[in-house]
Amino acid sequence: MQDWLYTDFDLHAYMLFHNGIEYITYGIGFSMLLLGSIFFVHTLTAHRLYLAALYLIVGMMEIMHVWTNEGMPRHMPIGDTSVGLVFSELAQAVGAAGLFLIFRTRDRPVSASRRLPVLAASATIGILLILTINTLTLRWGDALMSGESWIAIRTLSVTITFSCLSMALFTILYRNRTERPPALLTIVQALTWQLAAATAIALSQTTTDFYMVVGHLYKLIGYCYLIKGIYLVSVEEPYRRQKLAEERINYLAYHDELTGLSNRRLLSEQMNRELSAARERSSMLAVLLLDVDRFKTINDSLGHRVGDRILNAVTERLLAVVERREHVFRMGGDEFTILLTDLASRAEAEETAARIVQSFSTPIPMEHSEYHITVSVGISFYPEDADNVDDLIKNADIAMYSAKALRNEYRLFTPGMNTKADERLLLENDMRRALEQQQFYLLYQPQMELSTGRTLGAEALIRWRHPQRGELSPIAFIPIAEENGMVLQLGEWVLREACRQNKAWQNQGLPPITVSVNLSMRQFAQADLVSRVQAILEETALSPQYLELEITESMTSDVDHAIVTLTELKKLGVKISIDDFGTGYSSLLYLKKFPIDKLKIDRSFVFELTVGSSDAAIVTTITMMARQLGLRVTAEGVENSAQLQFLQELQCDEAQGYYFAKPLPTEELQRWLELAGVTSA
Repeated sequence: MQDWLYTDFDLHAYMLFHNGIEYITYGIGFSMLLLGSIFFVHTLTAHRLYLAALYLIVGMMEIMHVWTNEGMPRHMPIGDTSVGLVFSELAQAVGAAGLFLIFRTRDRPVSASRRLPVLAASATIGILLILTINTLTLRWGDALMSGESWIAIRTLSVTITFSCLSMALFTILYRNRTERPPALLTIVQALTWQLAAATAIALSQTTTDFYMVVGHLYKLIGYCYLIKGIYLVSVEEPYRRQKLAEERINYLAYHDELTGLSNRRLLSEQMNRELSAARERSSMLAVLLLDVDRFKTINDSLGHRVGDRILNAVTERLLAVVERREHVFRMGGDEFTILLTDLASRAEAEETAARIVQSFSTPIPMEHSEYHITVSVGISFYPEDADNVDDLIKNADIAMYSAKALRNEYRLFTPGMNTKADERLLLENDMRRALEQQQFYLLYQPQMELSTGRTLGAEALIRWRHPQRGELSPIAFIPIAEENGMVLQLGEWVLREACRQNKAWQNQGLPPITVSVNLSMRQFAQADLVSRVQAILEETALSPQYLELEITESMTSDVDHAIVTLTELKKLGVKISIDDFGTGYSSLLYLKKFPIDKLKIDRSFVFELTVGSSDAAIVTTITMMARQLGLRVTAEGVENSAQLQFLQELQCDEAQGYYFAKPLPTEELQRWLELAGVTSA
């Protein structure tokens, strides 16, 4: 009795079933083509593009299979088979080989401009395959497709199909052995169904038997899983990661990344709300400003990792004392602020401060050791000490510095606490003389092109050689300069000196580089900024293309002013970059409106780039977004080879940091350029 599995179906019924399945399969393949050529091109990846190209070829083979299959008008028997079956075998083998070649490489973002050449090449390959099969079958079809020759050809096709599908399946499972997201498992299911389909078709004895029917059903199921997996992996997952990264960026605009506390920006907004409420209720409000004693010494001697752990431990202890988490803020560095509202008396604030100080009486455990730290707390009150945000914080800061003289104490602000203010005044007076006496100087940190390793430019960084205090970094005097307006004079001096020195290097025969200069908030707000920049360029005879002006995201909060100013600067021919990108709050909405050339990723995202997936997602999102907008990307703060490797794989354009070089004096950078070789940007 004949095995029912080898029962032939009625030819007409089978053709209706077969052609329906094939056209549905072709439709799915066409959808893959659309996914890789038209839709979601801003998140286009190599896998999605090459799968589109692959199934363009496979689709062409499948169409030829349907048109030339048994029961169709263009059916042409040759030897022991038909042209339709030859195209079917070719479609399976090409599809399997293509899947293996695609999935053996890691997926990566690709430019949308690559779509046309890749798809044109695949269409050309498909046409050549069709012409080749037609030529071979017409001239030598009966000889090649008969007896042992046809058996050998079909055996080779089955071997290629099984081997490539199995290797593709193994590659995906092995590469993702530690973590297998659901989207990727969908592709695994697709390959499994494709293997089952290939098995069933290989077992078929005729074109209309049970195994052939099952094989086509399995193939259809495999196609459905494949397009679902492609959509999940290449479209939905990148979109979800991008949305999470954008939410993370917006979150970091108002929160400290290390501790998760609200930051200075949110403190200002919340204090304004609380002050308005306190005025209406005629209630008392207190601002406590806390500083970790000798934290800089701890950080420098034990390293940033220990310093970060201490800051997190400080956060935990503050939250254990203060009931409302939203009233605890990290100002930056080792400074924290606590906001106390609806106080019945000053004693309540003093009691809270005392509990905070007392909470640090026990050491902070750290792996194999313990660290004893102390804190100093300054307190100011509304309405007694001030009636606005800035003065309340300033007075609490003055009181805190008074407490630091005692260590492990808290102090209430009194009008006589002017020590810190006096010191700042002395430094301000010294600053005015420093400009006249040429005590300021510039260091230059090289900016490297990652694809070639060449030096494209350098960032100009100001330093102060104080006659009594020694070398001062910008953090010691720039805040004072911003308050008293001297930042305009300093900023113009930096701009002029950087342009002058860059031109001097060119006059010495060094190939030209781009020098980057940071603009301050006050500089950017100047009505005559553009004319000042133009005058300096003319004075120093530096071509505008070798000057790059760096602004921060916060400077673009006034969108209209930013667009006008940046547009005028671009007309001069200078380059524009956004510094510390990713820490602002309006960039994602307005970025495409600004005429800029480059984004500089903030060092806080690069610091633990290879450790935290959130940082990696943010950097990846910023880089992909910049690439879609035609912008270059520079990563700041690169300190090790792991960070560099990640950025190179991401195809980030440029980087700077201590891994390449620290900020160098003029003479050292000149020697650097002479030894390393440069290229104009």
